[in-house]
Amino acid sequence: MNGAASSPMFSALPERTDRPSAGDVMIEAIADAVALKLQRMAGMSQRLMDIDEAAKYLGMTTHALRHKAAIDIPCVRIDSKLRFDRRDLDRYIDQAKREGV
Repeated sequence: MNGAASSPMFSALPERTDRPSAGDVMIEAIADAVALKLQRMAGMSQRLMDIDEAAKYLGMTTHALRHKAAIDIPCVRIDSKLRFDRRDLDRYIDQAKREGV
């Protein structure tokens, strides 16, 4: 017998089944989670946010954000509507972490 099939090295390999391995399932789950995260981030690509988007970004109500607007959190008024710069919101979050606000 002079073939690769009779070699002991090949007999130790597990048989291939149609079921995905646990590793394949985990990789697929991670890929799905990354795809979902990218879809969510794609909707948040604008620099300026309206009050609803900014409140959601900060995890507070729009009412609370209106009270903090222009006092604690910088904002701009465009067409008589408040807009919040994502970078200012990130700075506010970073500042709150340091100061414990």
